[in-house]
Amino acid sequence: MDEPGLLGRDDQLRILQELLGRLPDAGGALAVKGGPGSGKSALLRAAAERARTAGWQTLEVVARSYDTPFSGLRELLRPVLGTVDALPAGQAGILRSALGTGSGPAPETFKVALAAFNLITAKAAEQPVVLILDDVERLDEPTRDVVVFIARRASDNPVVVLGALRRTRDRAGVPVLDVPALDEPSARRLLARHAATLPPAVRERILGEALGNPLALVQLPAAWRPTEAPGSWTHLPVNSTLATAFAAGLGALPSPARDALLVAAVDRVGDLSEILAAASALAGRAVAVDFLDSAVEASLIRLDRTTLRFLHPVVRCAVLEAETPARRQAADAAMARVLAEHPDRRAWHRAQSVDGPDDEIADELADVHTSLLRRHGAVAAVRALERSAQLTTDSATRGHRLLGAAEHAHGLGRTHLAHSLLDTAERQELSAANRAKAWWLRDATDTEPRPGPARTPPRDIAGLSAGDPDLALDLLLSAALRADRTGAGPAARADIVDAAQRLTDTSDPRHIAALALTEPVLHGRVAADRLPSSETVWYRPDVDALRLFGMAAHAIGDPVRAVDLLGRAEPVLREQGRLGLLAETLLTEAADLLLLGDWPRAAQLTEESRRIVADTQQPALVAALAGTDAVAAALRGQAVRARESADPVTARRRTELAPTLRLARGLARLGEGRHREAYEELRPLVDQPYEGLRRQGFAAVMPFAMAADRGNSRHDAAHILAGLEEAARVTPAPLLHVQLPYARAVLAPDAAAEELYLVALGQDLTRWPLVKARTEHAYGQWLRRRRQAARSRTMLLSARTAFDLVGASDWAGHNAATADHPLPSVAELLSPQETLIVRLAAEGLSNREIAERLYLSHRTVAAHLYRAFPKLGITSRGELAPLLKLPEPTTSDR
Repeated sequence: MDEPGLLGRDDQLRILQELLGRLPDAGGALAVKGGPGSGKSALLRAAAERARTAGWQTLEVVARSYDTPFSGLRELLRPVLGTVDALPAGQAGILRSALGTGSGPAPETFKVALAAFNLITAKAAEQPVVLILDDVERLDEPTRDVVVFIARRASDNPVVVLGALRRTRDRAGVPVLDVPALDEPSARRLLARHAATLPPAVRERILGEALGNPLALVQLPAAWRPTEAPGSWTHLPVNSTLATAFAAGLGALPSPARDALLVAAVDRVGDLSEILAAASALAGRAVAVDFLDSAVEASLIRLDRTTLRFLHPVVRCAVLEAETPARRQAADAAMARVLAEHPDRRAWHRAQSVDGPDDEIADELADVHTSLLRRHGAVAAVRALERSAQLTTDSATRGHRLLGAAEHAHGLGRTHLAHSLLDTAERQELSAANRAKAWWLRDATDTEPRPGPARTPPRDIAGLSAGDPDLALDLLLSAALRADRTGAGPAARADIVDAAQRLTDTSDPRHIAALALTEPVLHGRVAADRLPSSETVWYRPDVDALRLFGMAAHAIGDPVRAVDLLGRAEPVLREQGRLGLLAETLLTEAADLLLLGDWPRAAQLTEESRRIVADTQQPALVAALAGTDAVAAALRGQAVRARESADPVTARRRTELAPTLRLARGLARLGEGRHREAYEELRPLVDQPYEGLRRQGFAAVMPFAMAADRGNSRHDAAHILAGLEEAARVTPAPLLHVQLPYARAVLAPDAAAEELYLVALGQDLTRWPLVKARTEHAYGQWLRRRRQAARSRTMLLSARTAFDLVGASDWAGHNAATADHPLPSVAELLSPQETLIVRLAAEGLSNREIAERLYLSHRTVAAHLYRAFPKLGITSRGELAPLLKLPEPTTSDR
């Protein structure tokens, strides 16, 4: 399995081994089909090695062109031609004539095939024979006909025929083994072997262009030139190995076809009418679609009525690599001339068609970058602003555009690219406002938190922004985020609030988020009043506003509004490819879903963010992911897993996660029954002046009350509860308000407890199933201690049902005194990847929609579902929604 082409090919190897395993009792044939570089040859080499190891006769023909009739057959039969004399005289003569070693006219193909078959079966009577034919399309046609004749008759003899081909034709009776693109995990493993030293952005670009092709994953890293700047690529360099494999017929195309392919390669959109018009402009004469027939026959492109597509992205790279820079620029200029109705694409092609500075084109490209962002994603916006900066003569303007590119790169999660663009921008003659923006971006993209207060005093925000209110809001938000990350003291927080109050646009999402992050209790009510309601959120198209509103709701302790807002932002960020912000959004949403009790959805979002974080490797998100994992494990009663998740983050001293990790440790100890230790762990989160309380303190109220009740700390906890009551009079935080009634009831004297339990359960807990279940469970236990068995059982069973729906089987198993052996949850039966895919399938997404969501192939999705169904004890997709307690998907849901 050391050969690169065999990685991720376990299924194909198994089928080949099963076929070879029929020998010597029987034989068979198999056509191994896949595109160039897919690993067909590696599979055939593995089969040949198995045959040689077994001592079988192996007949092979190498992959090269055979032009004369039967020349491929002569190469294939060379090792056994010494036994031709054993054939009947007539057949021996026919075979010699066909192979050019005898006299006589050229024989009929059928007679040659019969003679060759008899020669092979005679040899097979002594030892099994395995025929290996690589790149069948390159064999001469008579040889191909002979091989098909033998393959159709091989099963009754100890003969196996294996042929690799790119496309299947009429090969009746010969089964086909598809060799698809590698799934993403296998592609990443293969790339890691050959691109370990390349920058992350380069590896991601190669991964995207290779599309799971093993040869491309090995050779694109080898061809990459380190002098290339990742942000300014137009194509990946291609070496001769890739050019031969993917575009061997390119040089033989007529010049009009090459012009059309070059135009298609520089544009990527694939509109056939635009390509033909631009190719005509480039060639100086009309280029009709008929000229492209040769490119289709050469397996370079495919055509339909309106589009042209390269068969693989490497073909596009090979087309561009084969042309001179001047020819590529001429193709861009030709495309620009036909795109009058598409100003954003026209500006891009004009910018690619020139060498030196050109302020007119630079201004045009900068003006359309927002359109490129909307239509083609953040990567297109980064490239547009970077290219615009390269064409700009004024240093200050150039720096401003580079800062814009860095901002979009940050949203993509491309920290290294963002820093590279910032480094270049800071070497320009920046204005005071742009220097402040550079500070803001540098602070936002720092991969590790820096200790101490913010580097720029917040009181200077208005002055630093040089009268630019938009920049002032960016600086304000940056200062608030930093204060939240570092646990800034009262004085620093007061400075930020003072700076916020000096700004006039108090309805801007950045202003609201800054207040919520800086003073979530003292200014929680102001922030809450300015947030959009759950009903109106569906009408807000601004994804950045949705994300910031969601962040604010999260900070002030309103998880219901947070998940509604962030849930609306999430698909737009995904569509735009802003993976850095998407991962941050997913983790924030997951943290709130854990507290609300939607654990399956939280696990789904966490798993998706894990995939993104593995790609971007942003340390802050790596730590946030570990914190989310720790809380999730602790809530499920998995104390060991919670510690394993939290310990590496604790060792790295990430202060912004200290409250989250303390919450996880307290929950873990509570789940282990170590109530006194849980109490001591959770107490610092709730026992402080109300203005110092944060979301983690609100989240700790219920477990803190439980730990106090069971750890004999009720009297002490009652004093702390009084402080929380004071906070509740200041802030409307639902996370605090829905939990306080539980704490009052649990810590109350018996005479007052029942009324308080009923008050707690009288709240609207529709969106709070976990709070309701915990309250029912505590009330049920209280009733049981009062010997009210019937009422107790009703409450405990209701709580148990809710716990099981949430997935909190450990909690229910410890305390509910119902079933002794709860059924395993879906998360326990499946891998995280399978769980995520099953959840999306249950919501009604098709395999292709799931594949697009998770950046997988639809075949990989199908394989995961195929493995998951038996584990879940189901046989159809329709059984997933009831199993996961989801509403049945409808057409409107889709």
